[in-house]
Order: sequence, then structure tokens, then C-alpha cells
Amino acid sequence: MSNLGLALIAALTAALAAVLTWFPIQRPAAEAAVRSFLEEVRAGEVDAALARLEEAPSGPFLVPEALNADWEIVEVAQVAYERDEDGVRTAEVYAEILAYDGTRLAHRYEVVFASGEPRIADRLTEGGFYTIGVLEANGVTGPTQEARLLPGVYHFYGSPPSTVADMNMPSALVLGDAFIELGEERPTDRLLESGPELTGEGRAALTEALRDHLDACAAERERGCPFGPLAEEHPFVEADPSEPWRVVEYPSAAPGGGMTPQGPRVGTAETGAVEFDAVPAGSGGGAEPITVRCAFTVNDLFLIVDWETGALGIGSSAVEPSPCEWLTG
Repeated sequence: MSNLGLALIAALTAALAAVLTWFPIQRPAAEAAVRSFLEEVRAGEVDAALARLEEAPSGPFLVPEALNADWEIVEVAQVAYERDEDGVRTAEVYAEILAYDGTRLAHRYEVVFASGEPRIADRLTEGGFYTIGVLEANGVTGPTQEARLLPGVYHFYGSPPSTVADMNMPSALVLGDAFIELGEERPTDRLLESGPELTGEGRAALTEALRDHLDACAAERERGCPFGPLAEEHPFVEADPSEPWRVVEYPSAAPGGGMTPQGPRVGTAETGAVEFDAVPAGSGGGAEPITVRCAFTVNDLFLIVDWETGALGIGSSAVEPSPCEWLTG
């Protein structure tokens, strides 16, 4: 063979190597793995879908009954491929799905080639719920802390006790490690629940729990209370700091303002008021006491729900009690 022929073969070989670098033969396999995974999820073939993951998880919501076909696959395309120094091959595959209402969500999957077989390395959506206790997803119930979700549309319900009427949890489209509320445009890794709606029994239980909490605060005025000592610059001081304060108006409250990691926030519908006896600062205790009246809110409190019994309690996110600043009466 002539030198020209050898040179031509060398040039073609180099060109082929370059083409395979940018368009490797594994590209269809990576795309096929992700597309098959999504198609199997949409069809309710859970075992087949989980088998395509590098590490298959378990959980109460990884069952056909928790899935539906209220969504479709819009696009699956490989967008990157590389081989590292150890010869490990990975591909990045873009996927986009569409819910029945037009909501879209995209994710880039990492696909690894283990023993020549493509496996999806991404973990499933986990957690993302403030709700503590029991969760219902598309009619399937399980512990919130075990919530691992395959792609698709989910209608969530907190399975409430007798004190809670509705958890007001939004429906969402799930893909990869993200949620997006149906009808919204921005994905998130945590659903923003508006908080529970209480039954008549629950409202009565909240009123009782709140009164118990406030009565304890009137006696001790410790951390976690919505009211506390007079401000340092106040012209009056307590006549007898050992005496309990008097709750003369209990606030009207209901769950509101969203959720905290500990539970639903308590919102103030009507402020409360406490009274106690005070004397002018520096009087040495010889002055005639007057009544100090302080208004307060309960916006730093949250509701503690026992999801098994329905019992309600009160907790606080406040570090220190808010000082009483105003004097009336």
C-alpha cells in the first residue's frame, strides 16, 4: 500500500475516533434507558422501572397504585458523555414531562454504564414535605418520612385525625429530585403547604391547648412565651416579680401563615392581653401599685399535632418572650 493510502487510512481513523468521542455508541443506550424508565413508570411497571436505577430504593409509595398516566413524555435527549481516567463512562440525559394541565418539569439524569449496562444514578424525590405523620399520595398512604416518589402527577392528602379536616396540600408534578405545583412555573425541592384546616373538634382543642400554654406563660414567662418582662427602659417595674400575671383576654387564633418543620404556624385573628401590678422604677417598693396592661399576639407559636391520636399542643419558635412595652389602665 502506498504512503498516500496509509496516510488516508490514518486520517479516516482519527476522524472516526473524533466522531465517536462526540457521538459515542452509548448515546442511544443512555437515552433508551431514561425513556424506558419514564415509559415504565407511566405504565405502572414499578419493578421494571426500579431495575433501571443504580440503587433501587423501597417505600410505601413505590407501587403501581400510587401512579397514574396524567402526564406524558415531551423529550428525552442525551446532552453529554464522558469517560474518566479510570474508564468509567457516564452520560447526561435531558428529560422533560408534561402534566395533563400543561405544567412542565425538566431534569437532567446521570446515566452510568456498569458492566456495559446503562443505569440511572439519580436518586428519587425524597421528603419535601413539612407535614409530620401520615401522607396520602394518589390514594396510597404511608409515613411522610418514607416518601420516595417516581416521576408523575401526584395528588397529596395528609391523612388527618379527627381534629384536622384538610391538610390543604397542593397537587404536583414530580421528576428527578424536584416538585412543581400544578399550574406553577418554578420547580422546588419542597412543597409549600398552606397548613391544616381544623374541624370543630380541632378548633376546640386548639383553644384549650392555647389557653393552657398562655396560663403557664403567665405564671413563668419563660422562653417560648408570647409575652415577657417589661422592657429595660420602661418607667415601671413589676411590684412583685414572683406573682403570676393575669391573662384578661385570650387571643383568637387558628392555623395560618404556612408550615414550619415542627408543625403548622398559629396565626392571630384577635390579639390577647395580660395584666400585672407595677410600681415606678426606683420607688423602692413604697409606691401604690398600678395596673400594666400588655397586648400580645401568638404569631411565633406553632401547632403540635399527634397524627395518631389527634391531640393538639402548642410550641414556640421565639427565642425570648416579647417584652411588654406599653402602659394603660
